[in-house]
Amino acid sequence: MTQGDMVIVGGAELLHRAAILHRFVDMAGGPGGRFAVLASATAAPLAGFEKMRAWLGELGVDPERVELLRVSGAVAGMERGAYEAAEVERLRRADGLWLLGGDQNATIALLRGEGGGDSGGDSPLLAALRERAGRPRAAGGLVVGGTSAGAAVLSDPMIGAGTSFGALALPRATAAGEAEMSSALYVLPGFGLFGEGMIDQHFDTRARLARLLEAALVEDGARRPAFGIAEATALVYEGASRRIGVVGAGALYIVDPRPAVRRFVPTAAGPRVAIQGALLHCLTEGDSYEAATGVFDFGDKRRLAPEDAAFATPRPEASGVLSPYGGLAEFAARMLLDNDPAGLFLDPATGRRYARSLLVEEAPDFDGQPRCLGWELRLGRRLPVPAAGAGAAPSAAAYGPAPSAAGEASSEEGCAVLYYDGRYSFRDVVVDILPIEIQISRPV
Repeated sequence: MTQGDMVIVGGAELLHRAAILHRFVDMAGGPGGRFAVLASATAAPLAGFEKMRAWLGELGVDPERVELLRVSGAVAGMERGAYEAAEVERLRRADGLWLLGGDQNATIALLRGEGGGDSGGDSPLLAALRERAGRPRAAGGLVVGGTSAGAAVLSDPMIGAGTSFGALALPRATAAGEAEMSSALYVLPGFGLFGEGMIDQHFDTRARLARLLEAALVEDGARRPAFGIAEATALVYEGASRRIGVVGAGALYIVDPRPAVRRFVPTAAGPRVAIQGALLHCLTEGDSYEAATGVFDFGDKRRLAPEDAAFATPRPEASGVLSPYGGLAEFAARMLLDNDPAGLFLDPATGRRYARSLLVEEAPDFDGQPRCLGWELRLGRRLPVPAAGAGAAPSAAAYGPAPSAAGEASSEEGCAVLYYDGRYSFRDVVVDILPIEIQISRPV
C-alpha cells in the first residue's frame, strides 16, 4: 500500500478551489515548494497549465516554481514526453504534482501506451511517478493531486468510460469509446497510486452510483470499497496512516460491495443484472474514514435518530430532475433517514423499509431495435434480524444492530445512522438495484 499523500478531486474544483488547493499546497510543504502539472488529459494543455499556475499563484506559489510536464497528444512534439529524460527530471524535483481533467484514457495511452508502453511496461515518467508517490513526503515522496480525469487514473483498475445505465444494460466495453461519457462500462489498468479502491468522479452530478458499484463488483480479485467523489470536493488521503478525509462543498461516498450479491434475473428483455445488499456511506467535510480499520469518525455532527425525523413523506421516491431531493446525498438523507420510517416502502420478503428511485432509458434489443429498460434503486435501512416465531413482516423491534465496516454495532437499531451539522452524513445505507419491466406509451 502506498504511503504517499494525495488530494483527489471529483471535478469542478473551481467552485471550491481555494480550500482544496490550499490543502494540496500545504501537504506538499507550502508555497515555497516546487510544483509540476500534468495536462495530458486535456485538449488544451497549455491553457490548462496557465490557469493552474495562476491558481497556485493566488496561494503564494512563485509562478517560476510551477512547471508543465510536456506530455500531450494535442500538441505537436509533446506526444513522447513521457519517455523524455527532461520531463522525468522535472517530476523528480517537484514536491507536488497536479493532474488536470479531461479524458483519462488519453493520459493512460500517453504514459503507458497501447499494451502498457513500448516495452510492455510503464513509461519512464510513470515509473518515476510510481516510485516517488509511493513514499511519504518526509522521505522524498511526492504529493499527488488530481481532478476529474486526473482523479480517475490514480486507482487501479480505473474506470475509463460508462454511465450507470450502460453499466447495467450493456456488455462491458473492451476499448475506449468515442469519449469518457460513452455509455458502456470500460474498466482498464490505472496508475494504482491510490491503493484503497476504485475512484469515480462527478459522482452526484452524473449519477454514477450504479456505474461504480458494478465496476467494483466485477473487479478481479478480492472485493474492496470504492470511492465516489462529488464535484467541488476532495478526498484527502494520508498515506502513512491510510486516513481519508474530506474537503469541499460536496460529499465523498464510500461504496462497499463486499456484502452484495450480484446475479442475473430473467425478464422479458432477457437476463438482466440485479444487485442486492451493497452498503453506502456518505462523508462530508469534518468526517474521516480509517481505511486500515474501517472506522468512521463523524466529528461534531449530531446523530439523528428515527424518532427525531423532520419529514413525514409517504412512499418516498424520485424519478428524475422533476423529483424533490433528486441528488443522492439529499435523497438518502431526507427521504430515507430523516423521514418517518412508517411511511417508507416496505419489502415484505425482508422486512426492509426503503426509499426508491427509478432509472429508465432505451437500449438496443437483440434485433437492434430500441427497447425501454428500467431499474429500481432502493436505498434501505439495515436488513432485519428475524424475530422469534417468524410469520408477519418484522416490525422495527425485529431489526438488529447494524454492523459497520469495522464490525461494531451502530448506535441506532433498525436503521443506518444519520449525522447532521448543517450537512448530512450517513453510514450503512443498504443499496439494491433491481430490474423492472416498464413500457412507455404516449397519447396520440
